[in-house]
Amino acid sequence: EQARRIRTGTGQRTLVLGVDRLDYSKGIPDRLRGLRYALEQYPEVRGRLVLKQLVVPSRESIPAYSTLKAEIEDLVSEINDLWGRDGHLPVDYRYGSWERTELLAHYRAADAALITPLKDGMNLVAKEFCAANGGHGVLILSAFAGAARELGRDALLVNPGDAQSVAAALKAVGSMAPREREARMTRLKEAVRRRDIHRWADDFLTRAV
Repeated sequence: EQARRIRTGTGQRTLVLGVDRLDYSKGIPDRLRGLRYALEQYPEVRGRLVLKQLVVPSRESIPAYSTLKAEIEDLVSEINDLWGRDGHLPVDYRYGSWERTELLAHYRAADAALITPLKDGMNLVAKEFCAANGGHGVLILSAFAGAARELGRDALLVNPGDAQSVAAALKAVGSMAPREREARMTRLKEAVRRRDIHRWADDFLTRAV
C-alpha cells in the first residue's frame, strides 16, 4: 500500500531512489552533479525523472558533516531552481529517519536505485534494493562498491566521480525496455539469494584454512 502511494505521488515519471547515511564516503554530492549533467545534456530526461534522495542523519555534531549537509542542500536547491517545471522538481530531498517498512516500500516502488559510494566495503543498500524491488528496477551502482563484484554483470556500473558516467546511466534507465529491466532484476535477485550470509561465511572459512 505504501509503495502504491509512493508511485502515485511520482506519476508517470521514472523514480530513481537514493538511500544513504550522511557520510562523505557515500558520494551524494557526486550523484547530484551527475543528475545535473544529465539534465543539461539530455533533453529527454527533463521532466521525466525524479531523484528521491533519503538521507539519514549521522555525526551531526561534527563540523565536516554539517558542511557536507549544506553542500548537498545547495546542490539540491540549484538543480531544482534550474530545472523545476510546472510543479515538478527533479530532486525530492528528504532528511530524517524511516521505519523499515517505509524503506521497503521505497525499494519496491522505485524504477532505479542510484548508489554511488566513493569507496565501500559492501554496500548492503544495493542488495536490499534488489531483494525488495517489485521486479522492474534498475540498479545503478558505483564500480567502487564491494557489491559491484557480484552484482556488476546486471547493474549499470558507474564512476561516481565522473558526472558523465552517472548521467549516461540515468539516461539509459529512461530508455531501457521493460523486458530488459525485468531480466536484469531477476538475475540480481538470484545473486542476492544465492550469496547469503551462510555462503559468505563458508567461503571465508574455506579460504582461511
